[in-house]
Amino acid sequence: MKKYLTICFIAVASFGMLSLSGCILDALDTINLNMPISQEFNITGTVPPTSYTQSQTIDLSNSSTYQRYQNKIQSISFLTAEFRAKSTPNPPDLSGDVTITLKQSDGTVLFSCPLGNIKPADYVNSPYQLVLTSAQISFLNAYLSILSNKVFVATISITNISSSSLTFNLNAVIDVVFKLKTKT
Repeated sequence: MKKYLTICFIAVASFGMLSLSGCILDALDTINLNMPISQEFNITGTVPPTSYTQSQTIDLSNSSTYQRYQNKIQSISFLTAEFRAKSTPNPPDLSGDVTITLKQSDGTVLFSCPLGNIKPADYVNSPYQLVLTSAQISFLNAYLSILSNKVFVATISITNISSSSLTFNLNAVIDVVFKLKTKT
């Protein structure tokens, strides 16, 4: 009886180990990577007028992470986005209604996030986390699901500008983090 129990235990343990190793091997077949993309903006102007907009192109294929895994990418999805001032604006009391927009290369808006009336100097050391709706995230991920869609247009608009000076300079950055699922 003892021999029978030992054989049963070994059989069950062997089956469990084989099943587990199959799961581990499947898990090692793909890896998930975070791919951060940062786009800088330098907005300089005079007041009045009280609104300025600047757009920059973001191309995922310029990322070293993308280039390293480009032939192994299975999917790309959106993780998070932030706005930050790269340095203290000149003048430091610069404020205004800031809107961050990300568009497809054809101009179709993927998301637009109004930040309200903010003082960019408050976001030098701690970025403003952009909050997207689930619909915006789904729309962006649907665009990303077509792996040839790698180019975006990021826009910063600042309106209702208030400043203690007639001229201003804002060095800002939009950071976007994507998740890459790749084959090993």
